[in-house]
Amino acid sequence: MLVCSWLVWFDVRPCPAVVVAYLTPSRAVAGEQFESDLMLAGSADAIGDVIELINVDIVQSTINTAALSDYSRVRFDARPQFALWHDGQQFGSGSPGFESQIVLDSFLPSEPIPYEITTTDPFSVGTLTFDFGGLGLQPGDTITLDILGRDDGTATRTTSIAIRASGASETTLVNPAFSSPNGSEKSVFTIATAIPEPGPIVFLATTLLGAVVCRRSRRRA
Repeated sequence: MLVCSWLVWFDVRPCPAVVVAYLTPSRAVAGEQFESDLMLAGSADAIGDVIELINVDIVQSTINTAALSDYSRVRFDARPQFALWHDGQQFGSGSPGFESQIVLDSFLPSEPIPYEITTTDPFSVGTLTFDFGGLGLQPGDTITLDILGRDDGTATRTTSIAIRASGASETTLVNPAFSSPNGSEKSVFTIATAIPEPGPIVFLATTLLGAVVCRRSRRRA
């Protein structure tokens, strides 16, 4: 089976994954948002190979146990080396049936700029930011970002990577592995219990202490 992306034909066939993908642990950011970085890393035998396309699908993401339905709550911001790969389309804005996916394509620029794997060190592709404002979530509720993708009847899942081996002219679409000790296909965020700011607490404690001292002073008088 052949899949066409822009002007490149990809040979889609089962083969050992040579790229590991994972999401970093979630971290809270300003407002009712959290973010996680999409990371990739090549195995030792992938050094010298190039990545030409990255397809990311968050269809398996959930809010508590319910499937995420509003994919536009997730924004993707590419790292500078992948910025030209991204046409600006965000989750939730794709054609019917593909709203949960975004595509990064090295052939978007007039001169293709594939990413060469030069080490086994992980590298960041971009950041996914989830806005959960207005959902009425309670402390202890969880949101799970999941980039595993799904089976769609082809040889690869909907989260997949196009790789061209060093010195080869053929590009192969593969499923990434999710086996990194630094993270997996999931990044879970738990709504924290609200904690009063230090200012009011200090003010209240000072006021109560002042009242106690005042009462003792009056008794001694």
